[in-house]
Amino acid sequence: IESLTSGSGGGGRGGGRGERAPRVEYAGPDAEEGKTYTGKITGIHQFGVFLEILPGAEDGTTPGLEGLCHVSELHIERVRNCEGFIRGMNTETLEVVYLGKNKKGQH
Repeated sequence: IESLTSGSGGGGRGGGRGERAPRVEYAGPDAEEGKTYTGKITGIHQFGVFLEILPGAEDGTTPGLEGLCHVSELHIERVRNCEGFIRGMNTETLEVVYLGKNKKGQH
């Protein structure tokens, strides 16, 4: 699972008029490498599924630990339509194995 990265606020169509507030980062315990987690599906895209594997604060002040399960990791056979595949499973969660941090040191 690779985590979402916090951007510097560039890009988009905002016109560069103001600074974007810094993104609040996950502040809970680290995930254990090699451990299996049940992740709540938070987004489905052509390239994979975003999952929250560790919850954030109950009051919503900090987000949960979220990462990407790439479409190539969803099934042994090729998945051509990620959204259709996940919808066909009729589930809101997936079991995933945490692989550790990426080259940038992100979850």
